[in-house]
Amino acid sequence: MAGIGFRLQKLLSGEDYTSAVKAFGFSTLITAGPFLITIILVLFIQAVSRLTLTDRGMAYLQSLITYGYAFSLVTVGPSFLVLTRYVADEYYRGHVTSFSAAFFSAYTINLAVWGPLVFWYFSGISAGWDVRLGAFLLYAMATGMWLAMVFLSAAQDWWAVSRAFLWGLAASLVGAWVLGEARGMPGYFLGFVLGQAVVLGSLINTLIREFGYWEPRDHNWVRYFRLYPKLAGIGFFYNLGIWADKFIFWASKEGDWLDARLRYCPIYDSPMFFAYISILPAFVYFFLLIETDFFFKYHDYYSAIQEQESLATLERRRDDIVRSLRHNLKRVLLAQGLVSVVALLLCPWFVEVSKMNPLQMSILRLGIFGAFLQGGALIVQNILLYFDHQDEALKVSGLFCISNIVLTAVTLKIGLPAYGYGYALSALLTVALGMYYLNERLRLLHFWTFNRQPFPDPVVVADDAESDII
Repeated sequence: MAGIGFRLQKLLSGEDYTSAVKAFGFSTLITAGPFLITIILVLFIQAVSRLTLTDRGMAYLQSLITYGYAFSLVTVGPSFLVLTRYVADEYYRGHVTSFSAAFFSAYTINLAVWGPLVFWYFSGISAGWDVRLGAFLLYAMATGMWLAMVFLSAAQDWWAVSRAFLWGLAASLVGAWVLGEARGMPGYFLGFVLGQAVVLGSLINTLIREFGYWEPRDHNWVRYFRLYPKLAGIGFFYNLGIWADKFIFWASKEGDWLDARLRYCPIYDSPMFFAYISILPAFVYFFLLIETDFFFKYHDYYSAIQEQESLATLERRRDDIVRSLRHNLKRVLLAQGLVSVVALLLCPWFVEVSKMNPLQMSILRLGIFGAFLQGGALIVQNILLYFDHQDEALKVSGLFCISNIVLTAVTLKIGLPAYGYGYALSALLTVALGMYYLNERLRLLHFWTFNRQPFPDPVVVADDAESDII
């Protein structure tokens, strides 16, 4: 995130409080823009549709949005980190003029590979073709947003990126209000899709203005699947792990049919949705800190290696990295810990206000605790990837996915009192493994850095009498 990170550093170096507020607001939009749009729109629709939308209609609307995002995240997962590595390498080389062409290549290939399957799935629901096409378009728009943000991480025009999400939010609210009043649930949904189209269009416009569009296509990023197959696995397992417990509950006896191909689990979905909201501060704060203070300590360490500094200098730089991480992780832990504790204390009030079933309070509390741990696991995994420890990051994401599947299935066998424990225990195991790997790799940072460097093969020089190996 070099381009955005530099802009954040300039904002945080300002002498007034407005600079810090701007940096935090910008980080919020970059980190959780689509999620915030969804939250605000759902709350808005609940407020304005009391006379036009039934509880089941609201559940249908939320399920359409959820399925669209779930399909986009799971299918784009294998490409996401591979593209991130490609962008990082090209940015380092100064080859940014190919970014627009590479984005359209990645977008086209993802839609060509996964689009027909997603379209077939949504074509089987019983709603009108406008809703079916809208559901597919939501998937396509969300996929484009995830891919565009990979390339825009190197952009300098941070305000244009933020503005894209603000325009999309405004378009979603206005579109949902106008169309919803006229057509009910389909109108509210299509208004939301309209807002996503505005976001994607704005992001693509920013991408082209920032990097130009000099080449018709660029498929060079595809070879990174062969060079870094573990990155594809990390992205796939992590994104699948996020949705694994939801998929299992939808398919279980606790799930309910909304349509021929839309299932949901009312006792599980709502608590988990609101639990995820509670960890937004951790992601935003971590993004803000990791892209400013830690990045420069990281950069100084590897610059010292390139400049062939002494071992004593490298050790000082390693200590700077450890101190920066320890300090920043403590700050994130404290900030998010306070938010999560307050959220746990407010659970009874929130259940009453939101008219949730009291039986869901336990799931909500476990969801908040599990989301807190999952946020920590994601942070640790990102730090491992900073140091290119792909093996360890793959094991962490694989453990999260597999343990979430197994433990969630076990809790379903036990019954209602155990719901939510599978996800929470999975997150606990994942963050524990991630912290172990991170601690070991930082303790032996010099060893792991130099041990993985390629060494040339010996050169054999032959003469008439003998061969000398130099």
